[in-house]
Amino acid sequence: RCPGYIATHISETDDGFAASLKLNGQPCNKYGQDIASLTLSVRFDTSDRLHVHISDTEKTQYQIPQWIVPLDKGLGVDKRHHSLEFTHAHNETSGFGFKVQRDGEAIFDTTGHVLVFEDQYLELTSNVAADANIYGLGESPNWFRRNPDNTTITLWNRDVADPFGENVYGSHAVYMELQSKSAKFHGCYLHNSHGMDVVLAPGTVQYRVLGGTLDLYIFGGPTALDVIDQYTQLVGRPACIPYWALGFHNCRYGYTSVDEVNQVIANYSRARIPLEAAWTDIEYMDKTRDFTFDAVNYPVSEMKKQLDALHARGQKMVLITDPAIHVDDAYGTFVRGRDQDVFIKNADGSLYVGQVWPGYTVFPDWF
Repeated sequence: RCPGYIATHISETDDGFAASLKLNGQPCNKYGQDIASLTLSVRFDTSDRLHVHISDTEKTQYQIPQWIVPLDKGLGVDKRHHSLEFTHAHNETSGFGFKVQRDGEAIFDTTGHVLVFEDQYLELTSNVAADANIYGLGESPNWFRRNPDNTTITLWNRDVADPFGENVYGSHAVYMELQSKSAKFHGCYLHNSHGMDVVLAPGTVQYRVLGGTLDLYIFGGPTALDVIDQYTQLVGRPACIPYWALGFHNCRYGYTSVDEVNQVIANYSRARIPLEAAWTDIEYMDKTRDFTFDAVNYPVSEMKKQLDALHARGQKMVLITDPAIHVDDAYGTFVRGRDQDVFIKNADGSLYVGQVWPGYTVFPDWF
């Protein structure tokens, strides 16, 4: 059994709380090395947002840089006038725990559960209602309300052909909960880019994270729209999408030629179904390589005719482009990218090579 932590060197300010956390016994080294010294920082960022950050004191654990995901810091609010209340406690068995309350009702409560903080494994558990109404934790296609009865939601980006109940392209470690007694919503966001499981069981929600820190933001709501507003105030508002993007789009894998795509587009007009955009998957490429066209089935001249015809009717063309560049010295895109040093590298300076549709591939280093 892991020992948990004990809080020492506790200090309070008008808008926050700080403490040191020390191991409360012998390390368990469950999936790595227990980190002996942690720092707890609590800040009331805004009138309805609370920031709780548990990090390693030596700051060797990875944290998402502010310049990559700029977060709103808030001006800080006197905790005496905040909608949320933070308290902490010590349990002889589980060690340090904390509770966040709204109007006397707990909305995040780790008391009674052991905190595990290792170099490659973090575990934080909060008490919830046995039949909790939890929404979010994407991207994992499933029922809108997450099943609270022993459900594991994995956040790890990947491509899956039949994804129901499995993790796919996005990772959003945020959820909102509707509490049955008060009929009020609150939200919780974990700012961590590592792979993780979020386990829902009757009475608990548990984070199991492969590294980093426990950088937690709690939103007081009390309505669902309030939670969304508070969350997007923190991470940034969504971009205003173009009006045409809201219309009907046709997209699928498997069209064999530009002529077949043209026929599909014509069928929409014949059926009097408005079509805003025609998407074409990787079949249009030469050997599935980005920025090329299949000269036989998707010749450039015919693709240009299709584009002009769509634009003449106020419609759009969308061509899929994978961020995976085939490794081939005869492929100009790869050669130019290598010469301009734009690809992700291994620690030894060599190119990081993966495998996608065209075979061995390298990937742009977006940062």
